[in-house]
Amino acid sequence: MESGDIQSLNEKLKEVCEKLKRKVNFNRNILLINTPKFNSNAFEIEVARNRCYYAFPPTGIQYLVSSLNGRGLNIEILDLNYEFLKRISLDSSFDYKNWIVILKDYLKTHEPSIIGIGNVFSLDTPYFVEIARFLRSLDKRFIIIAGGQSATYNAENFLEEDLCDFVCKKECENKINFLLDHLYESKMTKPTPEIAFKYNGEIVETGGEKDIVELKGNLIDVHHLIPVEEYYKVGTLSPYSRIVGKDKPFATIVFNRGCHGGCRFCGVCDFTGGGVRSRNVKDFLDEMEYLSKVKGIKHFELLDDDFARYKDRAIEVLQGIIDRKLGITWSSNNGMIANTLNEEVLGKMRDSGCTGFKIGVETGNQEMLIKVRKPGTLKGFREFSERAKKFPEMFVVDNYIIGFPDETFSQIMDTYHFSTEMNLDWSAFSVYQHEVNFFGDEESKKKKKKSEIGDFIPTKDLLKGKIDSKDKIFIGMDIFNIPSSIVPNREQLSHIWFTFNLIRNFIQNKNLMPDGRIEKFISWVEVIQERYPTHPYITLFLALGYLLENKKEKTERYYKKTLENLRDEYWKDKFNHFGLMDVVENFPSSPESAKKTLEDLRQKYKR
Repeated sequence: MESGDIQSLNEKLKEVCEKLKRKVNFNRNILLINTPKFNSNAFEIEVARNRCYYAFPPTGIQYLVSSLNGRGLNIEILDLNYEFLKRISLDSSFDYKNWIVILKDYLKTHEPSIIGIGNVFSLDTPYFVEIARFLRSLDKRFIIIAGGQSATYNAENFLEEDLCDFVCKKECENKINFLLDHLYESKMTKPTPEIAFKYNGEIVETGGEKDIVELKGNLIDVHHLIPVEEYYKVGTLSPYSRIVGKDKPFATIVFNRGCHGGCRFCGVCDFTGGGVRSRNVKDFLDEMEYLSKVKGIKHFELLDDDFARYKDRAIEVLQGIIDRKLGITWSSNNGMIANTLNEEVLGKMRDSGCTGFKIGVETGNQEMLIKVRKPGTLKGFREFSERAKKFPEMFVVDNYIIGFPDETFSQIMDTYHFSTEMNLDWSAFSVYQHEVNFFGDEESKKKKKKSEIGDFIPTKDLLKGKIDSKDKIFIGMDIFNIPSSIVPNREQLSHIWFTFNLIRNFIQNKNLMPDGRIEKFISWVEVIQERYPTHPYITLFLALGYLLENKKEKTERYYKKTLENLRDEYWKDKFNHFGLMDVVENFPSSPESAKKTLEDLRQKYKR
C-alpha cells in the first residue's frame, strides 16, 4: 500500500471519528464488555449452580486496558459471563433468559461514551449481536468498538448490520491505541492497519506497517478492575481447576503469545501473527506472585498455545515458580506441543506444581497429519507418550479431532487406534466443523444447516448431552461396521464420537486397569459428572472405580445415581446398544468382582 493511500485512509478515520463524537455525549469514560461464554440453547440451571460453567477472567481485555495506561481514561470492565453466573448463584429469581438486564442495570449508573465488546469464539457471537442491538435501541448513542475472533472474520457483516462503528481486527492493543488517538486527538501511536469502519457507505480499513504486539510488563495494575479472587465462586476454568479443589481461587496467566505450529484447522497463527512472543520472565513471575500472595490465588490456568517454544525460557519460568515457593498449582487445558516437552521440561513442570496438561495430536492418520500441517509426527507422539509415563503425577490428555474435510472412516479409525496406542490418562475427541459466516448470505445459511460454526464436543453442544439418532445412521457398536471409504456426515460423527469416548475413556481407560492409578480416573471423572449429572455411564464407572478402592458408601451413591439416570428412556436405549444393562443388573459386590467385570468389558469391546 502506498504511503499516500495510508494517509488517505487514516484521514477518513479521523473524519468518521469527528462525526461520531458529535452524536454522543463524548467523555473519557470507556466500558469494555466481556460476552457470556455458554450455549444458551443448552443452558442448565443445576450445572450453573454447581459452578461447572466456564468462568475465565477476561485476560485479553485486561491486556487492552494495560496498553491504554497513561491516557488518563476512566476504563471499566463489565464481565457479563461472570456477572451472569454470579446472579444465577445468588438470586433464585433471576431470569437467565433476560441476562441483558445486567447491562441495563450497569448503564443506569454509568455514563460511558465508548463501549468495546470482546468477542472470542463463534459461541459468543449471538451474545455480541444481542448486546449491540440493545445498545443501538437506546435513545442514547454510544461509539461501539468490536474486537476478537468473530468480529475479525465477520467485520464486514458486523459493520453492515450497524452492530459497531469500528472493528479492530486480530490483536487489538496497538489498534485501539491508534483509534483512540483519533477520538481523543492525540498522537501517541504510529499508523496501524486493520481497523475497519464505514466511510460514505463503503467499508474501508486503516493502513500502516504490519502490526505486531510486543508483550511488555504485567497486569498487576489492572487486576483491580475485576474481582479475580471471586471467580471460583461462580464457575470453573477446566477439570484441572476442579480437581485441585472447587473452593480454591483460580486465575489465568500468559507467558507466550502465538504458536509456531501453523495447523490448518487453527486460527491462532493468523490471529496473533508475529510468531511466538514471550513476556519478561520476571514480569510473569511478579504477576503470579502478586496474584497468589495478594489476591489469594491457589491455581493458575496457563493460556499459552506454545509454552515451551523456547525451552530455556520455559525452564527459567518453571524454576522461578519453584524458587519463589509460591505454593500454587497450575495446568494447561489449552494444550501444549508435544515435541517441545523433553524430560527436563516435564520434570520442572511437575516440580513447579503442574497438575496436568493437554497435548494436541489431532489425528492418528499420517496422511491427515500432513494435510492439516500438525507440527509433529506419529513417531514423535509415540516418544512423547513414553516420556509422559515417567511423570504419572500429572494428568495428561491427548486431543483428537475427527471429521476433517474428506476424512474417511478408515482414517478416523486410525485416530481411534492411535489414541489406544498413546494410552494417556484421557483422550479428548471432538468433531471438526467448517467455520461459516455467522450472518451469511443464502448459500452460507444453507451450509450452516449442515455445519455449525466451530469445533464442538457433541455432549457440550446439546441439552443434557443427548445425541438424537435417525434412520440409516450407525449407532453404538455398529459404528465399527461403517464402510471404510465412507466420509461420515455430522450426525454420524456425533455417534462415532459417543462410541469412541465411552470405550476409550471409560471401558478401556488405563487407570481402571490393575496397574493403573484409580485415583486419577476418579478425580477427573467426578468433575465430569458434576458437569453432566444425568449421564448414567459416567456414574456407573464412578461406582465401579470406587468399588475397586473398596469405598462402599461412594459406590452405593453412584450406583443409585445410575439407576435414577436410567429412568430416562434415551439412556436406557444407549445402555442396551452397548450391553451395559447387564453390568447394572448384575453389579459386582467386591473389588475382586469389579476387576472381573471391567476386564470382561475390556475384552468385549477390544478393537
